[in-house]
Amino acid sequence: MHVGVLSDPNNFHTRKWVKGLLSQGAKVTVFSFFEGEIEGATCIRIPPQRTLQGKITYFSYLHSHEDLREALYAHQIDVLNPINVTPYGVWGARTGFKPLVQIAMGADILEYPPTLEELELPTHRLYSSNRTQKLGPVQQAIFPFKWRTFRKNVAAALEAADLVTGDNLQLTTALEKWFQVPSDKIRLNRWGIEEKAFDVPPSQIAALRENLQIRQWQRVILSPRGLKPVYNGDIILQAMELLLKRGVRDAHFIVLSAGYDVPKELEAKALELATHFDNFTYIQELIPREEMMVLWRMVDAFVVTPIYDGYSNALSEGRFVGAIPIVNDIPAHRELMQHAYNGLVLETLAPDTLADMMRYALEHGDVLKERFAPVNQAWIHEHALLESNIQAFIQDLIELRFKQME
Repeated sequence: MHVGVLSDPNNFHTRKWVKGLLSQGAKVTVFSFFEGEIEGATCIRIPPQRTLQGKITYFSYLHSHEDLREALYAHQIDVLNPINVTPYGVWGARTGFKPLVQIAMGADILEYPPTLEELELPTHRLYSSNRTQKLGPVQQAIFPFKWRTFRKNVAAALEAADLVTGDNLQLTTALEKWFQVPSDKIRLNRWGIEEKAFDVPPSQIAALRENLQIRQWQRVILSPRGLKPVYNGDIILQAMELLLKRGVRDAHFIVLSAGYDVPKELEAKALELATHFDNFTYIQELIPREEMMVLWRMVDAFVVTPIYDGYSNALSEGRFVGAIPIVNDIPAHRELMQHAYNGLVLETLAPDTLADMMRYALEHGDVLKERFAPVNQAWIHEHALLESNIQAFIQDLIELRFKQME
């Protein structure tokens, strides 16, 4: 089967999904506005239309569908598979290509309840935001128009889909309740971890600890999601700063940018902490996937506290390696985590409560890891292995193709 993936070939999620498809024998061609390479796949760049001074905008996706349609037929694609309903699923739906199998992520759906009045998320912490302060008057005035336009396009893209996947129950429920996607067109597919990638030699772990100047007696606490406002990066930084200024020395704190844009004030704060405390590391560049697997093997506890979420890759990976999850109380985590059973769940997310929870994880680390790890690893093996979930996805595609041939 020849799957046409619609997404940026340089994106982590794209590369992971494509490699999973390839591993199960699918032929894959990736279409996007960007140059890129993925071993084993073909990557096709579609020149964007309606750019703004050469820059790609949302309108580029709304007005480049004819070129995309021609490329899909020229490369003899069997099924079109956008990753993210917006903008890629919107772009794909406008081509009219069938079958269309959408992969919905959290921001695609959970930021678009039936009415704007039902949006309970702070607007300055939505996925597209790169600011920690509330929107200004002009942005506040524009926001309702933008929101309704985006929601209308998401709804149209979902209506055009022959199948839609979501990676957690909140997401799949919202597809049905908020967007009236028929239940027989919805699949729960959690993607998951690649087990073999975590087979890391102890020498590599030792080398990375030395490179990051982490002492043998220090436990590692990781913030893996980046500092975007949607991930509450400012609260995580403040909590770590509280512990550092209290003189905590038995932990080494690591914060990743995860390749996302970071608000300038948060980047400045992270760099300041790294300058003043030798047990705080801020990694500005995107870590190569292979190095990330090594890093996970030395993590004792990790913090995942977004405003909302689908099924986080970071949460999946951290649970698999047996590290202690520290999460906030949101629907995505209620589905997976139970306080003191397989993780530490914050009822209220604030710098002081998070700092106290990290301190608790440090003081009781061995006991908590021994209690949480078996539960989390068993769940991952049952529900979140990439290989088995890719196999299920391909089976869905085969059944879809048979139905359309009848």
